Amino acid sequence: MSFVLCCVDGENYSQSACDYAVLISNNLNLPLKFLNIVEHSSKSDILDLSGNIKLGEKDDMLEQKAQEEGIKSKLAIKEGKELLISLKKRALISSSNEITLIQMHGDVLENILTFQEKIAVLVIGIKSHENHKIGDNVKKIIREVKKPILLVNSDFITPKKLLIAYNGSEKSKNFLIERSKNPIFKNIIRDIINVNNDKTLSKKLLDEAKEIYAKQEIYVETNVLSGDVKSEILIHLGQNDCDILAMGAFGHSRIKEFIFGSLTSEILDYCKKPILLFK
Repeated sequence: MSFVLCCVDGENYSQSACDYAVLISNNLNLPLKFLNIVEHSSKSDILDLSGNIKLGEKDDMLEQKAQEEGIKSKLAIKEGKELLISLKKRALISSSNEITLIQMHGDVLENILTFQEKIAVLVIGIKSHENHKIGDNVKKIIREVKKPILLVNSDFITPKKLLIAYNGSEKSKNFLIERSKNPIFKNIIRDIINVNNDKTLSKKLLDEAKEIYAKQEIYVETNVLSGDVKSEILIHLGQNDCDILAMGAFGHSRIKEFIFGSLTSEILDYCKKPILLFK
């Protein structure tokens, strides 16, 4: 059975990620799993094997390093378990589905991918855009996980308006078809935009999107925009009180992204609202 997976680390909006995950779990009527991954780092705060080391000192330093890593690992495991328990208590207040707690060890992406086939939606808290750019680790997860991913970068609010950036691609069309039948967010205004200097084509694409939702008797707003895609999306998001942005992720090859840049990366770095990415 599919489930909503919420990956938490205690630092990056874990409580907000929990609240969004509960909301999505309830909307989809699916079990909710909280996942905490303990990464065992080989980096030591005190170990320095450079320079002149006397006989026996290296062995002592390696032993000290091993002890230090053991202490850090035990602390991380303890804190992770406490985090999972606290989030379950928080989730139980409003959750209507089964909740499972999982703690795993090792690489974050590799552990998440073990659940790939059964993930309905992945929810992850990420560092605030105010002080950090999105790290490569998060971008790797976005590239490899082939399911919708909600990136939580701010405090939880009950979403009332969803902005969908629609470009008419096959994956974006499939996303609309699937989510019109089985919405991730319910009781929400849907504002669908297309950024295109060809206004005739833009209107055609938006009419297509409107028709997809009309089949499910769901009303949507549509807006034709032109100009720089990133700027227009972010401006519209802010000026129209949208609570979440939904868009496709990494639509080009890495070579093209290296040469021309990636819209996904730019949006991730500057968007101030949670982002729902689809593949």
